[in-house]
Amino acid sequence: MKRKVDALQGSLIPLILTYTFPLILTTIAQHLFEIVDKAVLGNMADTVAVAAVGATGTITSLAINSFVGLSSGTTIVLGRYIGQKNDAKIRTAIDTSLIAGVGFGILVAIVGVIASPAFLILTNCPAACYDSALLYIRIYIAAAPATLLYNYGASVLRTLGDTRRPFIYIMIAGVTNLILNIILCLILPEKVAAVAIATAVSKIISAVLVVNRLCHFEDSARVRLHKMQFSLSALGNLLRFGIPTAVYKLIFPLANLQIVSAINSFGVDAVAGNSAAESINNINNSFTDSFGIATMTFMGQNIGAEQPERTRKSLLYCLFFSVGIGGAMGLLTHFTGEFWLGLILGFSSSHAIEYGMMRSFWVTQFMFIKGVNAVLSHALQAYGYPIFSSVNSIVFTLGFRIVWMQGFYPQNPTFSMIMMCFTISWTLIMLFNSVAAVILTHRYSKGSYKKI
Repeated sequence: MKRKVDALQGSLIPLILTYTFPLILTTIAQHLFEIVDKAVLGNMADTVAVAAVGATGTITSLAINSFVGLSSGTTIVLGRYIGQKNDAKIRTAIDTSLIAGVGFGILVAIVGVIASPAFLILTNCPAACYDSALLYIRIYIAAAPATLLYNYGASVLRTLGDTRRPFIYIMIAGVTNLILNIILCLILPEKVAAVAIATAVSKIISAVLVVNRLCHFEDSARVRLHKMQFSLSALGNLLRFGIPTAVYKLIFPLANLQIVSAINSFGVDAVAGNSAAESINNINNSFTDSFGIATMTFMGQNIGAEQPERTRKSLLYCLFFSVGIGGAMGLLTHFTGEFWLGLILGFSSSHAIEYGMMRSFWVTQFMFIKGVNAVLSHALQAYGYPIFSSVNSIVFTLGFRIVWMQGFYPQNPTFSMIMMCFTISWTLIMLFNSVAAVILTHRYSKGSYKKI
């Protein structure tokens, strides 16, 4: 397998698949190791321990994912510079991105550790797992500088065409996480703390590996730690294109706060079952999200190189693969869902498995919609209009879910009614994305797009 993929020349379909396949494996590995955390707790502790980790998911997403979203600015800007073959700007963009990632991580760690109790109360965390959830989230968020450094560094590697090494690094970190999970759970009486410590250590390992690779890069993109340059101008460009995506990623956990609170009100079994089903569904997201990233990389570089036909084909091919593969995986994992839920929760946790299957019925079966949204939202960003994703998420994610939970859910307060909200919201987003993508593709064909 080639270590680097050149998005600017060669047959697109094999290039896209060569680029995306390691990215899919990387994302799946990340989610599998998250599932392992819950599986270890489900088998070495109990359902309450699994619920403690599950209760923190939205909060950690709220704290970290918005800053991870800023790394999309790196992908857009760096992709354009690569297309323009501007070595000086490439180096400055990489250095600034890495420094910013560490800075954002320190901020997230400080605020997250302090504010964690308030967020757990806000999301109606069940009393039975509150103390363990607080311990887990504080340890997890304390590793935010390493988490964001890895994400920003991996974004740089992917944009440079190297999706192979991030997969290797995640595998190394993940295997370490698994081994530490078992060892620490055997040693420490607090199993949730053991899993949190193992996760934090794995985040640090992956960050070190990515930075080491960037320091040994072969060409002008090589990072020299003693000569790193922080540029306010480069940061401005990264934020210009990254903030709308950060808002987009921030909106999702914000919109889900009411939903999480409602899920938590059904008790520990509902929290554990929903968390396990979400972890399984994240495996499916690995396919759709990876083709979304490929869309932004291939389109961004070809826009920078002023190759409109190649840009258009990149969008169409990625859309085809995302919808086809993502949709098929969604159906497969739904119809085998009870088995996978049993592996995570323990096959004796029948009530929790029932809740997990309810989520799967309304969410996992409709992964083809996520496939459309993943590619089209990244295409809007590649064209230089990430603001559309922000508007979309504010209106059809935050706005719609507030209306649903305040207006429709109280009329029929069931678990299925909560899950239905996701599917309808996705459908509205898909309609908006489709219209916006058609308009921007037409504008681009006429030579109109945001330049950097």
